[in-house]
Amino acid sequence: MPMMAQPLLVLLALLTALTSSLAPIHRRVLYAERILPSSSRHPTAILSTISTHLDGLCRDDEKLLQCQGCKRKFNSRNALFRHIRGDDEALDCLIAIEAKPKSEVELLMTAVIRYGYYNGNPDDTMESSRATNEVVANKIYEAFVRHVNTYLDGENVLQQNLGESTFREGKIFSTTALSYSSAAIMRQPALRQDEEVVGATSEVLSFNYRLAHKPTTITRWKEYANSGEIQKDLQAWLDNESPLVQIQLHHMDALVPRSYKFYAERSATQRSYTFLLPVKWILPGVDEAEGNDGRRSDAIAEFIEWGEKLSRRSQLRPTHQPRAAGQKKLDSPAFILKLKQSLKCLESETVPNRRSRRQAERNKDSEDSVAGDTVDGVGSIYESGDLHLSLLANDTPPKLSHGRFGQLWRKEKKCWSNFSCLTGMASSPGYEAVWRTMDRARIVGVVDLKNGNDPNNNSQDELMDNAIQNMHIVLEFRADSFVVGQIPRIISAVVAMTNEWLPRNFFSIATRPEIYMPSPPPPPSLHKLYYFQSARYHFHELTSNSHGGNVGSGESFARTIQFAGSDSELKWEEKLRKKLNLDGDSSIYSKMEREWLLDLRDIVSPDLRRQVESFEAEHLVDQSQAANRMHESSNILPFVATDAPVGAFSVTLNLLRDVVKNGKWPTTSDARSRVIKSPPGGLTENILATKKKNLASLFPGKFISSGSFTVINEDIWQSGELPLGNELFPQLRKAVFELEKEIIRQNTCLPAADGMKRGDTLSFHRLPSTHCAINRNAQFTPHVDSGRGQGQSVSLIVGLGNYTGGDVIVEGKAYDIRYNALEFDGWNQLHWTASFKGERYSLVFFTPEVTKKDERQWDMLNTFDDSHAKRLVQEHSLRVPFLPPLQFRSDSTDALVINELLDSAKGSAYTLKHHVGQTLPSSFSLASHNCVLDVGAHIGIFSRLALAEGCSRVIAYEPEHSNFELLRRNLNMAKPVASKSSQPVIELHSAAVANTSGSRTLVRARNENSGKQNTWRHSLEEYSQYVDRSNDLPSVLQKKTLDRFPVDCVSFFGSHEEGKKDCALVPGVTFVKLDCEGAEIDIILSEEASRRSSWLDCTHLVVEWSFTKERRVDIFHKAMNNLKLAGFEVYYEGLGSWWDTDAGTLWPYPNDAIVVAAMKQYEK
Repeated sequence: MPMMAQPLLVLLALLTALTSSLAPIHRRVLYAERILPSSSRHPTAILSTISTHLDGLCRDDEKLLQCQGCKRKFNSRNALFRHIRGDDEALDCLIAIEAKPKSEVELLMTAVIRYGYYNGNPDDTMESSRATNEVVANKIYEAFVRHVNTYLDGENVLQQNLGESTFREGKIFSTTALSYSSAAIMRQPALRQDEEVVGATSEVLSFNYRLAHKPTTITRWKEYANSGEIQKDLQAWLDNESPLVQIQLHHMDALVPRSYKFYAERSATQRSYTFLLPVKWILPGVDEAEGNDGRRSDAIAEFIEWGEKLSRRSQLRPTHQPRAAGQKKLDSPAFILKLKQSLKCLESETVPNRRSRRQAERNKDSEDSVAGDTVDGVGSIYESGDLHLSLLANDTPPKLSHGRFGQLWRKEKKCWSNFSCLTGMASSPGYEAVWRTMDRARIVGVVDLKNGNDPNNNSQDELMDNAIQNMHIVLEFRADSFVVGQIPRIISAVVAMTNEWLPRNFFSIATRPEIYMPSPPPPPSLHKLYYFQSARYHFHELTSNSHGGNVGSGESFARTIQFAGSDSELKWEEKLRKKLNLDGDSSIYSKMEREWLLDLRDIVSPDLRRQVESFEAEHLVDQSQAANRMHESSNILPFVATDAPVGAFSVTLNLLRDVVKNGKWPTTSDARSRVIKSPPGGLTENILATKKKNLASLFPGKFISSGSFTVINEDIWQSGELPLGNELFPQLRKAVFELEKEIIRQNTCLPAADGMKRGDTLSFHRLPSTHCAINRNAQFTPHVDSGRGQGQSVSLIVGLGNYTGGDVIVEGKAYDIRYNALEFDGWNQLHWTASFKGERYSLVFFTPEVTKKDERQWDMLNTFDDSHAKRLVQEHSLRVPFLPPLQFRSDSTDALVINELLDSAKGSAYTLKHHVGQTLPSSFSLASHNCVLDVGAHIGIFSRLALAEGCSRVIAYEPEHSNFELLRRNLNMAKPVASKSSQPVIELHSAAVANTSGSRTLVRARNENSGKQNTWRHSLEEYSQYVDRSNDLPSVLQKKTLDRFPVDCVSFFGSHEEGKKDCALVPGVTFVKLDCEGAEIDIILSEEASRRSSWLDCTHLVVEWSFTKERRVDIFHKAMNNLKLAGFEVYYEGLGSWWDTDAGTLWPYPNDAIVVAAMKQYEK
């Protein structure tokens, strides 16, 4: 093309564009009017055409911003386009209805309800050991579901929603993710609400629901849900149907979009409780000796005047407001000031940012330079009560509350393990749940619950005493969460501190993770004084008004989640307080309170004060001697009467000393270092090194001589994975386990800590351990074992070296372990180390528990599993004398199946254990069934268990040849039964069971990495998790190319016409065990599984769902919904937990899941 032609083409294009832009507007108007009414065009074509031809539209021309379908006018083109697309849910417009996607008939929303409650008869409503908050939440949830079904009945859609009762879910309506702010479903169980709490001012509940029907039905439902009528209807039903538990609905929003992602429990950022503290508990003169002291009457009069002023001020400002300029504080009585100081000690400090910390350090340095070498005396520290600011300070950085709203994330977490009513791991400082942030502890008011002044009393003192009896100080506690039992025990400590029975620094010491002390007993009659106040949702409160959605939905949601002290909430709280106070006989409670106060004053507080003083004295000594010890030789040891006994003890001790002498002590793991107390003052003999923090770097030239490492017994635990200690110290490793054998030989029955529960296998003869933790100069803080020691049955500990002190304390009782071995339950019993002087070594022997899915099942543990299985087989044989002794293959997974199903102490893996929220009966068992179908029978263990429970007929299917041969032997009738009528019928089938029948290929499972024969993971090829390998495998007993062979396959469901049996499930079977390694997935997902008729006579079902084959949780939910549609009630471990409620989640665990299902009662 010539060069001159290109500019001409560009010019021509510009003239064309200019000409088209100058076209008359009326032409475009007529074109738009011609498009909009057209019903022959697709809505997307309409939108495209309008957006193309209305570019130059003026906003003043209102005719162009009018929908031709419904004649509505809009302020902008975007609003008009949204309307035509159907985005604004204007279902009265034909154009919008046609353009709206069909999926819009499915309404996905979240219902959020704020309510209060009071349970006046907790004993009558706790049928299934459920707490009051759980009972109330489920009652409100039931009310909502019933009203939705009532609405659907009115819409004539009853026949489409399955179920005969009015409390039902089905294809049209379903719910998920029920949660409430005080629950502990998605949090740790240690954070559940105290059982004594029977009331709440403002609790929040939420759940997701799905409503699928025609657009007009959903539109009318939205109108009903947006009105206040739904709340009135729910309230009326609750008033009639829940007489024992009174429930008051404050606000609700049933149309919260799922996009808000609101979950009442998980989204709560702060929870608060209210405690009504009786004034008489802290009033001066609570001691009997001061009962008639004149200052008591003065204190009462001063308190009454202060309380009246505080009440008047609270009535003027029901919610917190900043103090006005120039407004004075109320002059509080002296004992109220002490109470405020005690509450202030509870609160978590806000850790300053880096800039503030540096400024404080500079100020401190300048003050020190002015003061010179002057140091305040210790006496001043004691008098001020701030000992923890100097002596108790350590280098450990504070734990912050990361992820919390605003500046709350800078609040310091404290360890509240000493204030928990739990035991074991839940009471260990190493348990993350006990680290909580106390945001605020304060006085919010004074109430006189009875107004009980008796005018007939003549004595002024009696009038004062009578007036004070029913007066309570309203205390509010705010925190991210509370540990079970925390608030009641805090109240006891606050009362003791206010009465000066405990020192001011009690909370500073009691919340240190390295200190264990028994918490004061909780006060009596808690249910009369203690209730849930409210929950905060800071993140959702911030964004609630900015959300889009339906008109008014943002305001409704904001009003529901924000605790603003509405009239409904304030009236309910006043009513709740009166109900709490009227509950029970006041004379009985007064006597209990008096006994508790005397016990707190005379027994508990003196003992706690002694422990606090002992801790203070210990730290005073450490601080005063630290500098001197830094310059002393670490070889100077304290004098002790005895040294190591000749033999294994002395050999081991010499080898340990050689490791220290040569400077080869290994670093301590980060997990274990968290429970080792830091050396006071940086003592050279206690220098500890970890991977992340090397304290030895503080002392250049010094050897690492403190810490802990592990060695493994290679003679028992055969593996390529060995810790570094085995490689560095082979002689020490050998000597350590020889020492354990010597201890076992010398002690027929080893000493055991109080409260330890011995297992049958380790009662009087301990087996050699596989692991040993070697510790030097390590003072452990209170903890329970985890990591490698997790699940161990019994630990064995012994001390060596030249030291004094250093007792092991188990659940508060001290044991001298210096050359005296002790057994204890390290996994369940809280234990720690007392302070010591000198050179102290300790050896802790243990054997970790190996679970079913653990890939590392070593030789010694295989032997242990086999020996345990043999004992269970002997016990089981006594129950089925008509069958031969159960045969199984040694060094295989047969023993694991036996241990899972026949261990009566632990319970069968298919035995339903009761859990909170469980609806199935706890009697879910084989005992009441005559005919059992065993799919995936393996070697017949479950079938034999069914016969032992009294089943008269067993039908078993097993496709793998070697398993079937053992199955045939184990179920062969060895002896005839005395009565022919009671002779059991046993049917054995060498076939696989799947969704369809035919010929299939079975893949034999690969042996485990330890070489153990895998006999229970054979599956059809389409479900097999194993594949052929070309690379080397961990064990020579593992095959690279898998074994495959053809098998017959029988359909689970089928036809039963004319007596034909072409399926596994036949008439008469009432109990089904389904464990067919993946084939159960398609069986339960099939259409037949959702029909009640397909299940024939079956009423109980146990399924081992193969998550190892199919990890998608939504597929699992579809299968569970099929069972529910068929009439089953379903339960499985983790029901309602985080993985069970989040769409699109993958199964997060390495094992399968056991599902149990029971058919609901129905009429045939």
